[in-house]
Amino acid sequence: MITRSIKGSLALAAILLITAYGLSLLAGFDWVGPEMPDRVVQALIGLVLVLFGNATGKRPADADPACEGNPGLMAAQRFFGLALVIGGLVHAGAWLVAPLDLASTLSMAAVIAALIAGLVRVAYAIVARRETPDQG
Repeated sequence: MITRSIKGSLALAAILLITAYGLSLLAGFDWVGPEMPDRVVQALIGLVLVLFGNATGKRPADADPACEGNPGLMAAQRFFGLALVIGGLVHAGAWLVAPLDLASTLSMAAVIAALIAGLVRVAYAIVARRETPDQG
């Protein structure tokens, strides 16, 4: 999968950089509007966040030694992935349809809310794990 290799991550970075540079050139020639490069690149960043969030939620249990097969931590990991997907979709959608001032604020709020929700869920899973007596 593209998110699990350095080559895939470098390819994503190259796509973002080439898109940003190409659109800025097109904007310089007045072939696209002056705000189009910002909108498209930010929408792509939101979609990359969706891609990584989707991969986070689908990691196999044995791929993360921190989870150690704990269902609570695995559920928290899936929730964190879902929160990142929703945050990324709102980020991309805001940059595609909202005015620039509102898009900036809305996209940051969505990503921050997704991160806070994910971190709170992980913290809850860790606290619940510590309070649960061993079943061995």
